[in-house]
Amino acid sequence: MPPKVEFEVSRLVNEFCHLSVLYADLMPQQLATGILRNKAYQERNWRLREDAVRLELQRISPFSSDSEWYRFTAGLMKRNQSGNFESMSTHSHFVEFFQDLRQRHATGFDEIWKETRPRLTEYQYDFLTQWAPISDKVLSRLHTLARSHWQTEKIRVRYIDCLYGGFGWNDSIGLTAVPDMNIQKKLLAHELSELITPQQITREELRKAGLDPEIAHTVVDMLAYFSVREFLATPDPPNREKKGLRPNPSSYPAADVLFPVFEHYAEDPSIYPDFSNFVQDMILFLQPLPNGMITKMLAPAPF
Repeated sequence: MPPKVEFEVSRLVNEFCHLSVLYADLMPQQLATGILRNKAYQERNWRLREDAVRLELQRISPFSSDSEWYRFTAGLMKRNQSGNFESMSTHSHFVEFFQDLRQRHATGFDEIWKETRPRLTEYQYDFLTQWAPISDKVLSRLHTLARSHWQTEKIRVRYIDCLYGGFGWNDSIGLTAVPDMNIQKKLLAHELSELITPQQITREELRKAGLDPEIAHTVVDMLAYFSVREFLATPDPPNREKKGLRPNPSSYPAADVLFPVFEHYAEDPSIYPDFSNFVQDMILFLQPLPNGMITKMLAPAPF
């Protein structure tokens, strides 16, 4: 059975991410230029930055890598056997500092949360009315496309108002609330794909072929798109989907070349014995080919 997807609006997670976005310049670079790069939020709340907080964050340097930040954030989404949130149960300098800021209401988050909580809660309810009927189908489709098993019985999804996009880490997902419900379905499918797509296999095969390993992100987004496509509203006109749905070459390397490959694969993934074999075939499309070869490779397999 596919895992249960559990949604929640958490002040603790939102307050931590609020602090991370305000002081994004002190966070790992990949995050500072990625999901923490919410310029509108930073400009709207720049007065909440304090020199004392900035200096202390500089001193303790809480996160040396983006993976440490993801691990800590995911730990704010689940409780240990004592009933405490995993990340807050550690005894690091940052946890002590963060707890002190919260106890003194020094993050400037109280007023923001008064407005944010009811809005996120209402959004979550509205989205669930659309997601609940398709959740198991999307998860099962991802399992089929990734040729991989889910490694958890429950996936935690938390809505985070200040993020620029979202992230998936082990069994936890953080998402911003997007007004367009179709784009929100695709965004959630993308983060679910992050959790199950065999990215290590993909990167290794790409490296062997001398290709950009970042194409692995394209693979993640392709599987997400084809897992949720049938549950998206039909665009008007039918041949023009909204930006944010179909994998975009400006964000995902080689997406335009690989789209027909994945479209063909999604029709019947079982034609490949495993995902590695599919990736090896996919790589052929990223290398120079004689004229007409793509047409032959996309032809239906003989029976």
